[in-house]
Amino acid sequence: MMDMVVFGGYLLSFLLVLSIVVIVHEWGHFFAARRCGVQVVAFSIGFGKKLWSRMDKKGTEWRICAIPLGGYVQMLGDEDAASMKKSDAGLTDEEKKHTFMAQALWKRALIIFAGPFMNYFFAIAALAVILATVGYVRIPPVVGEVLSGSVAEKAGIQKGDVIVAVDQKPVADFTDLKRAVVISKFGKEMVLTIHRGPETLDLKVLPEIKEDGELPQIGVVAPADVEPTFEKYALPTAFVKATGMAYDITVDTLVYLGQVLSGKRSADDMRGPVGIAEASGDAAKAGFLAFVLFVIQVSIGIGFVNLLPVPLLDGGHLALYAVEAVIRRPVSERIQMALLRVGMAVLIFIFAFTLFKDVPRVIGRIFGL
Repeated sequence: MMDMVVFGGYLLSFLLVLSIVVIVHEWGHFFAARRCGVQVVAFSIGFGKKLWSRMDKKGTEWRICAIPLGGYVQMLGDEDAASMKKSDAGLTDEEKKHTFMAQALWKRALIIFAGPFMNYFFAIAALAVILATVGYVRIPPVVGEVLSGSVAEKAGIQKGDVIVAVDQKPVADFTDLKRAVVISKFGKEMVLTIHRGPETLDLKVLPEIKEDGELPQIGVVAPADVEPTFEKYALPTAFVKATGMAYDITVDTLVYLGQVLSGKRSADDMRGPVGIAEASGDAAKAGFLAFVLFVIQVSIGIGFVNLLPVPLLDGGHLALYAVEAVIRRPVSERIQMALLRVGMAVLIFIFAFTLFKDVPRVIGRIFGL
């Protein structure tokens, strides 16, 4: 059972994670806007009543507000914090030149793209620092245990086998093996190349999901008595490695979404705000490094989601700008508002769906049900 003190720790962890990734995202918009000549009226940490504010030399009000759920950037011409309504009414001709809508198409696209880009850049930079200082954790792809009744047992995999390749793609460690299983094609057998003493064997396994919400698995466990190794990289190499890791996470997410949309995998393991709050608390309990790695994962997730071509998200705006570039004129305001309503409906549905899945599980965990 989770007591209320622990629950408070989970809540604080969630607010910290959310604040970091949203502020990073909004900083991207802010930085690009200033570089493109747009006047930024406000940069707010949190929403609601202002607790503290300061005006800088360039006319931007920096705020800390009472509701600590991320933050926002408000540009000249924005009528609300969400930048959904824009107007240049009451502005001088000189001020109108510095609104977002007065900028060239490429500048508007750059400002919008800078948000998710900064999420990725932050994640890659943080990962690079970890790889250069702590190192990349490698656990040899040796089978420490084969779970009874698993597909691995049925395929003939044995304790002590070394899995060196999956479908002819080399496996360097247990992380590579786990990723290959998670993004496997459902209904299709995988060929594991195994070293067993002097022998090299090719064994076929079909990953399975035993319960809704679980990731695919084959039923092998890493040996508990093998010490992981930490492979450190020079910072430039670490940055390249970190970029590759961010790319892999993005590809894995795309594969998962494709499997959900095609009906090959349940959407039950999707997590909304409540699920992320739960995971952030677990990460904080696991230690500083685990918490930082979780923040990195969430930052990549926020960047990825915002690039999806869903109206209301950054990717939806970029899609409209692409159409504008083709037809040589802005999409009509009527169509834009209709698309925004569709986007809002989609996001509300996803929020409600994840809430329906997350809340019973978290309540059960809090009260030991």
